[in-house]
Amino acid sequence: MKRILFLTLSLCLTAAVTVAKPNKKALIGKSLPAWSEGYLDIHTISSGRGECLLIVMPDGTSMVIDAGELVYKSKPSKKSQFGMAKPRPNNDVRPVQVYVDYIRNFMPYKDAIDYYHLSHFHMDHMGQILKRYKSDENGGYIKTGPTELFHHIPFREANDRAYPDYEKWTAQATSVKLLENYRKFLDYHIAKGDLKATKFELGATNQFALRHKPNAYPNFKIENICVNGMVWDKFQNKTINVYNGRTIRENASSCGFVIRYGNFDFFTAGDIGDYYDFEYVVAQAAGKVDAAKANHHLSPHSMIEKSMKVLSPQVMSVTSFSNREIQPDQSKFGYINKLGCKMYCTSVGEAMLEKYPKVYKKCRSVSGHVVFRVEPNGEKFWVYVLDDFDSKYRIKMVDGPFKAK
Repeated sequence: MKRILFLTLSLCLTAAVTVAKPNKKALIGKSLPAWSEGYLDIHTISSGRGECLLIVMPDGTSMVIDAGELVYKSKPSKKSQFGMAKPRPNNDVRPVQVYVDYIRNFMPYKDAIDYYHLSHFHMDHMGQILKRYKSDENGGYIKTGPTELFHHIPFREANDRAYPDYEKWTAQATSVKLLENYRKFLDYHIAKGDLKATKFELGATNQFALRHKPNAYPNFKIENICVNGMVWDKFQNKTINVYNGRTIRENASSCGFVIRYGNFDFFTAGDIGDYYDFEYVVAQAAGKVDAAKANHHLSPHSMIEKSMKVLSPQVMSVTSFSNREIQPDQSKFGYINKLGCKMYCTSVGEAMLEKYPKVYKKCRSVSGHVVFRVEPNGEKFWVYVLDDFDSKYRIKMVDGPFKAK
């Protein structure tokens, strides 16, 4: 009897190992397998016109970061010196609809998004206001970015860097009209009782707590490390005000945090850069990580070499959607490769790929949704690149397994 039980257990363990180690070749061209409990999924969604991330935590708690919507411009204009990459899947589909379809497909609990987090108040993260966009009949706000997303998939809690005191924390680069629209959306739904809003708490480790099985994964947490130009350094147990009265722009006000799951660590911080050494201080507070979303679309002042040396990610997703040499900044590819970090860009402009084919070979991928899938307990993780020109989410590339540090 003992021998039978032993053999049964052995077979079960073997089956589990088979599931955890996917056959890369067999997966190419197939849709990404659904999330399973115990796994951590981090999706960088590609629309070619804005930034949006989906996090599925080990118990199925969902978090969406940003929902940017930009108008597609194939060629430079008076206001913009550069064109954009081709829209994903095409220009007839709004960016927010891309996010809706993607999130619905991959979030395990379909009724609502648990947390919607807005990293900062810029259009490529929270949408544009256009005449053709409809207003909510009762709330009076324009439905764009997160305010449109809510009507397709409601979220239980909205979180940003300023709520409710927007006058105090509004930076120079903010679109007043766009911010007022977002505030009108919040005020209406909070009063209606179908939405909660919170301010991003610097230094918190439980603000984005697991909702479905809160005690099942004690080795999972999200550490809030920067907001409004301030940094929480847990190693020194203090808040560092890097700007300290100097001019601070909207990008530098972005929220940043580290997701920690066992040995695995993921870093994201909106569009921060290294003005006044800010990004470097943030990197020091974060410490070494395994994966990251590049700051500010990998612009010249972001993910600078000394910050990258501190963070030392093995893999990095880059939200790119412009035909310009500096987003992502080609001059960074050399030292990023030397540091052993693999880059996965969501949608590099076709004009750039045609003009600099050898340069972009330094990127592991130049188009597609990017998924970091972390195994239970955070010991290993994989990278999947998915086709972004339809909604079948077929796998184009599989890298891994990577061992978490």
